[in-house]
This record gives sequence, structure tokens and C-alpha cells, in this order.
Amino acid sequence: MLGEKKPQKSFFDMAAEQRVSNHFLLKIDRLIDWKPLQKELSKLYHPSLGRPSYPPLVMFKALLLQQWYNLSDRQLEESIRDRISFLRFLGLSIEGPVPDETTICRFRAKLCEVGLAEKLFRLISDQLEQKGLLLKKGSIIDATLIEAARRPPAKGSPARDPDAAYTVRDKKPFYGYKAHVTLDHKSEFIREVKVTPANVHDSCMFDEMIQGDEEAVFADKGYWRESRKHTLRVFGIYCGIMDRAKRNAPLSRRQRKRNRRLSRVRARIEKVFGTLKRIYGMVRVRYVGLLKNRGHFYILAAALNLKRMVKLCEAGA
Repeated sequence: MLGEKKPQKSFFDMAAEQRVSNHFLLKIDRLIDWKPLQKELSKLYHPSLGRPSYPPLVMFKALLLQQWYNLSDRQLEESIRDRISFLRFLGLSIEGPVPDETTICRFRAKLCEVGLAEKLFRLISDQLEQKGLLLKKGSIIDATLIEAARRPPAKGSPARDPDAAYTVRDKKPFYGYKAHVTLDHKSEFIREVKVTPANVHDSCMFDEMIQGDEEAVFADKGYWRESRKHTLRVFGIYCGIMDRAKRNAPLSRRQRKRNRRLSRVRARIEKVFGTLKRIYGMVRVRYVGLLKNRGHFYILAAALNLKRMVKLCEAGA
């Protein structure tokens, strides 16, 4: 499918743009070089076949808007029609057409299907590093449970979401998924995110969550293993995994003091989880199936990092 060219701005478009010139969306638009993302996104479209469509970069930026404002597909379509800041960020004309909810849904599904959401997330991370914002002083690793988009199946009934799973939280059954996150210690950018069924133990994902270029790794006692500490130290990475008591071997006073110190560091990731659930609605996943939810979390992580970028750039200005 071909991407249509950007519409030429009218006098009304240029006048409207002045009203939102200091909006955080336009700050993001100015700070990010979209060309590498546009190159990757062009792979979704056949170079010559198909009817004209919205440019793939416009559609991806629409998905970012959806994350920042926690909108459904229908709400996103309506907001693009109504909000000057949305139109300016997307580069659309006030007088032209806007993507409808079906187009948005299909584009997101295609993005997740080919695994492009992860690639786009990493391209944005590369630019954060080039700007000197991603510091790599340390990584905080943790996971949080998120409810499935469908209710748990009744006994003997087929699962409405075959990829969701049961686990136990606070001695109560929980049905859904688990988001595993690696957070840059100093900048608080998300460096990695993996989504698994809820019954996958946090510790099983530890090796996948380590980036390999950090100076330290911080995690709670659920990730504790003596062999894991030794491996990190062999590679010159400071081990900030909290100590766990063993049977008939309680923690020493020194270990308890160390745990309190490390807990203050890893508490930063709890703030990110709180933001995801309180502001971005991630108490429950939006979609059915692991593929769609994995793609969604990469888009969401990219959106959070871009907003964080503006804050850090303004603080350093």
C-alpha cells in the first residue's frame, strides 16, 4: 500500500500551529529525528501496489498519542478531528481527512504482527543515548501483574484469552499477564519490557532483562541467587540484588542494612509501575493475546520515554 504525501499547509493551518507552538507534543516532534523510524515503517507498505493510505509514520505517531492520552481507537479518531495539537503533531491539515478507528486498529495489528513495535522502541532508545540522556549507570529490574482483558474462564469452559494464565498474589488467585521492565537507574528511561503470562516467575526473565552494558543491576529478593551474584561480579557489574533469608539462616544485621539501602534505589521502578496503572490504565491489558499486548507495551514504553525526554531536556536547558 502506498503512503500519501503530506498535505500542503493552508493559512489557517499555519495560524493554528502558532497557538500550540510550545505544546509538549511539538517539543517531542522537534527533538526526535523521525527518518530512521519512517524507514522501518515503510516496510509495512508495498512500494507500488494497493490504494493510497495515511503515511505509516502518521499512524505510528497516532498510536503514541493514544498512549499519552489513554484513548480508545474511537476516542483517538475523535480527538484527532478536534485537537489542533494532535493535527500538528501528526502533520495533518485541518481541512483534510483523518484516520478512522478501523484504520488505526488495523495498523496497530499489523505493527504487532510483524514485530515492528520493538524495533521502533529501540530506534527511539538509540536517539536517547545519542543525546546523552540514557546514562547506563545501573538497571533496575522488576515485574508487575496486569489483569487480562477478559474475565477468567469458568470451570470447564474454554479460556477467552488462551495466552493469559493464573498465578497467586497475596494468597489470592490472579488471572492475566506480567510485565517485566528494566529501568535505567539515573535517567528513569525504560530500557527493556517483556510481557509474559502471569505464571512466569520474575526470576526466569532475569537474563533477558539485563542489558549487558550497565554498571550495576538492582532487583528485589525474588531475583536472588548466589550464582547470579557471582556471574554479575565476574562481568564487572555491581550486584544490587537484595539478600534473601535461608531456612534456619536469617539475614544478618549487615544484610538487613544493605537491603534497606538497595530498596531505596529499586523503589524508583515502583513509581513507573504506578504511573502505568494510574495514568495509562494498565491495571488491565487492552487486548487479547500475547502478541498484541507485547506490541502495545513497546509502544507504551516508547511513549513514556519520549515524554521523559522532554522533561530531562528542559531540566538541562
